[in-house]
Parts: sequence; structure tokens; C-alpha cells
Amino acid sequence: MNYKGAAFLILTIFFLSFFSKVSAQAPYFPIQPSKFRVVKAFWGNVNTEIEAAPGDKNIPLLVIIQNVGNSTVIGLNMKLILSYPFTNVSGGRIATAFYEGTIQPGLTGTGQFILNIDANATSGEYILPMMIEYFIIVTGVGKTLYIVNTSEVNVPIFISGTRYIRIYSIIVFPRVISSGGNLTLSGTIVNTASTSLYNANISVSSPVLTRSASIFIGQLDSNIPRPFSFSLQVKRGIQNGTFPIIIRVTSQDLTLGVIHTNSITTVIHVQTVEILQKPIEQTKRERNIVIEIILRLLQVFFGFPALEILDSKLLRD
Repeated sequence: MNYKGAAFLILTIFFLSFFSKVSAQAPYFPIQPSKFRVVKAFWGNVNTEIEAAPGDKNIPLLVIIQNVGNSTVIGLNMKLILSYPFTNVSGGRIATAFYEGTIQPGLTGTGQFILNIDANATSGEYILPMMIEYFIIVTGVGKTLYIVNTSEVNVPIFISGTRYIRIYSIIVFPRVISSGGNLTLSGTIVNTASTSLYNANISVSSPVLTRSASIFIGQLDSNIPRPFSFSLQVKRGIQNGTFPIIIRVTSQDLTLGVIHTNSITTVIHVQTVEILQKPIEQTKRERNIVIEIILRLLQVFFGFPALEILDSKLLRD
């Protein structure tokens, strides 16, 4: 084969390839990226919706999105970009969820994220961005294409502040205690949820206590008060003042895996009474005055001469 024949063959193959691609791809276009809309975002799962409060850990967030584009999508990889007060279970700032099924135009899909909420969070609504990577399904003559695309939506998240464990009737006795003294702290907790909570634990801590203390309660049935009591001791050498005592209760929803936390702060007053030592000379003078009064009374009533000798000796000592 000469060079002209080889060049012609190459050009022929190129044009045939080009036109075959155009004819094969023509049925797929125009293709528009799908768009999504957040229908609802709530805490819990498809069967149970719960309230979220500051301090909750491993709490599931369910996000329902709708395909508002004109193409069927599949394989949604959702990334929720977190900011305070939210983190993922390992403390990071990205939570991920994957939806394997297809979502036709107008229909919905869900993604579940597991989050932690900071204990100092403020109740209210938060807006978090979510990136969605997905495949658009395009069917042509004899072929099906999967085209990768991305989209972004904003997810509204609400922290109601409703806590399922209530702590009340806290009593510290005595309220004022000296350094190194003992005290009793008592109170009551109750589960206000509609279902039982488990692995409940009450802990007490303060910088003035000799040690922290805890009580394992276990199961907390709904709306049944559970009293508790601690015997505690204040450290020796604590300066006078008012100091906090933190009471913290943790419990777990075994159905959802959520760890609920609630805490309350009370105070204790440390007041050590100082015993003043009198000077030795002042003590001697006071003693001599008392002795002299007693001796004079004895002389008046009994008139013993020997008392004068005793009197002079005692007053000299």
C-alpha cells in the first residue's frame, strides 16, 4: 500500500467514526442538568420524628429531596457541609449519605445523616448547604448513557431545645459548709419521652469536691420520676466562696441510637469559721482576775488567813 492509499484509508476511518458518533449521540441531546428541592428535613427516621436538643449525639437527620428536573437520576451522593453547632460522629465538618435508587422527575428520594449537636448550641433554625453528585440517565438508540452532574441545595435544620430528661427538685444540704465538710445532694429526674430510655447515668462534678460521683440508673420508663442522692465531701483548704456543682444526665434511645444529654447547675457556699487565739498575757490577766474575785469572796465569808498567802502565790504565777 502506497502513502496516498494509507492516507485515504485513515481519513475514511476518521470521517466514518465522526459521523457515527454524531448519529449515535444525536438522540441524547439536548440534556439539561436536573435540579433538586428540599421537601423536608427532620430528626428521626421514616417511622419516627423526634425533637433535637443541644448535647444530643448520634442523632439521625432525614432529608427528603425532590427531582424537579426533566431527567431521571440515579446514585445520589449527598454531602452535608456542617458548621457550628453540628459535627459528624467523628467530629468532622462533612456528613455523607447515599441514595442508590432512581428518582424520576417529580418524585423524591431520601438521605440520612448522623450528627452531633454541641451542648452549648442555641435553639432555632440553621441553614446548611448540601452538595449532590448524581448520574443522569439518558436513553438513546440502543444505548443508555449515565452522565455525571452536581447540584447544590440548602437544608433547613431546626433545634427545638426540647429535652427528654428533666432534672428538678435539687436540694443541697447543708447549703453552707466548711472546708473539708460533708454534704448531701439530692433531686429527681423523669423521662418525658413517649418511650423508655436506657443506659441512664447521673454524674456530679465540681472543682471543690474531693472527687466526682456517678450513679447508673439503667432503664427510664416514660413519666416515672426517679429520685437520686449523693454523699459528697468538700476539699480541705478551699477558700470561702460560692462554687458551682454540675449535675449531668445521659440516656440512650436504643431504637434510633441517639444519646440524649441534659445538665443543670446548682451552687454550694463554703464558709470556714476562723477560731481566734487570744494572746497568752491576756489569758493570764483574765485568769488572775477570776482567781482574785474567788479569793476575796472566801476571805469575806470565811476569813482564812492562809488565803492571803495562797492569793499572793497565785497572782504571781
